[in-house]
Amino acid sequence: MESSGTEKIELVNNQNFKHDKKRIKSLEKKESRIAFLFVSIKIVGFLIFTLIPVFIAIIYSFSRMNPFKYPELIFNYLGDDSFWNGFNNYSELFTNKLYSAQFLKAIVNTLVNVISVPIGMFLGMVLAMVLTKKTVKYKPLFRILIYMPVVASAVATGFIWRYMFETEYGLLEKVFHFNVNWFSDEHLTRIAIIIKNSWGSMGRSMILYLAAMLAISPSYYEAAEIDGANSIQQFFKITFPLVSPTTFYLLVMGVIGHLQSYNDSQIFAPESQGSKTVVWFIWNYGIKQHNYGLAAAASVLLAIFIMALTILQFKLNDSRKLR
Repeated sequence: MESSGTEKIELVNNQNFKHDKKRIKSLEKKESRIAFLFVSIKIVGFLIFTLIPVFIAIIYSFSRMNPFKYPELIFNYLGDDSFWNGFNNYSELFTNKLYSAQFLKAIVNTLVNVISVPIGMFLGMVLAMVLTKKTVKYKPLFRILIYMPVVASAVATGFIWRYMFETEYGLLEKVFHFNVNWFSDEHLTRIAIIIKNSWGSMGRSMILYLAAMLAISPSYYEAAEIDGANSIQQFFKITFPLVSPTTFYLLVMGVIGHLQSYNDSQIFAPESQGSKTVVWFIWNYGIKQHNYGLAAAASVLLAIFIMALTILQFKLNDSRKLR
């Protein structure tokens, strides 16, 4: 009798275990379907707004695409020899006098614009170090004021800075009496853009560095003080190495963002040749002049350069970790 009762209990337990197992599997499948539903929105958006446009841009770069000459879908002309021109768009960017000078100047302006990335990072790090000091008052207010340009409209910011650099009625002229025509010389325009963009990226660097510095354990600094290390030694031996992941992130994202700069050429200094970037070149010859093939070739080259530079940054960062 006892053995039969035990067998019944074991049978019931096995049935309950199987039922629970089926229930768990059913819940897991339901969760997977719901998770896939949320992820699919992102995937569909990536396909429609990123992957497919990139694929079409690559096709355009090997063609004479013009929406007025070829108003129908591109697929109607895949077999038309007059529609394709091979690598001519790429070669014309560097050999055709109508485009090459403008394109090379756009490359120089874009690369010079990247100089503002390390400057903004340095200023942001200095501000973060100041705001971590206990003696500084009104820290929340300073953080908000410094970070505000990051969330401000790029168009509004461009107009404000343009007003500051104007020769006749600009703020620098009225207050400091700087009689400098910033927009008449392309070199001065580049300097003005570097100043503006360094100020604009300073807030983002500050807030991220501040979060990284506050996450460092005070015990490191206490041990360093016991060993007799001064504040400079503590910075280079403790603070700077421990915030290096933040530095790497800011450097990569900053370089990518500044290589795609466009606002300065349209809002801040539209009349100066020192503000014309590669993205402006793409817009000018693509949308404005309807030479989509040439613009697509320039965009493909820009994308390749950004990817190569990003990969190089990751490689250098990995090699530095191995040392």
